[in-house]
Amino acid sequence: MLPIWKGQGWITPVIFIAFFVDVQLVVDYFMGDGFYSDNRWIKVIALVAVAFLVGVIGYLLNSRDCIIQVDSETGKKTKSPAHTLLFLPIEVWAIIVPCIFLAVDYFNAEQENKTLAYLAKPEVNDIYAVDFTKIFKNEDPVYKYGSMVVISVNLNVIEVQSSTHAYDGKSGVRKDLHNGKAKEAFYYADEVTPFNIRELLKFHENGAIFSVHRE
Repeated sequence: MLPIWKGQGWITPVIFIAFFVDVQLVVDYFMGDGFYSDNRWIKVIALVAVAFLVGVIGYLLNSRDCIIQVDSETGKKTKSPAHTLLFLPIEVWAIIVPCIFLAVDYFNAEQENKTLAYLAKPEVNDIYAVDFTKIFKNEDPVYKYGSMVVISVNLNVIEVQSSTHAYDGKSGVRKDLHNGKAKEAFYYADEVTPFNIRELLKFHENGAIFSVHRE
């Protein structure tokens, strides 16, 4: 089995995870719940700070403890890092992790923009993955995740039908969307519920609608 880390390489994920968790707890404690997650600039500042910290620690450790190897034939000396994670020096992760974070953040921002655009201009057969308890009263608090399909759009009035299936996790809804089950007519109840665009946007804001599927 190949080693995941060498030397003190294990501290890399520990520092990143601990730093982000602590920053979120501190920021939300002083600024109010949700302030950290709602403000991207705080995440960026935290990312820069922890990346700098990891880079400095990695550089100092590997400068102090670098392994010097001498070629028996040529006598040439080579240095290799003593502290690595997945064969990469600790300080390299100070670059890799921010790049991954920014890529994921960009993807999420694109998805968010697309979702808002779909909700602002609904189309027939749009499917909303939803938390029923945040839309309707007296819903099952456990099996609360399902979907709604748009059956008509008349100016600002959007009529939807709700799924007869509900799950205790979002993954069940995503699976039905992926395999096409949620696109079938029998998947939905006959009852029709009208909403307006403002309500749909509000549902998304409070997490009631967590994704929109459009062919």
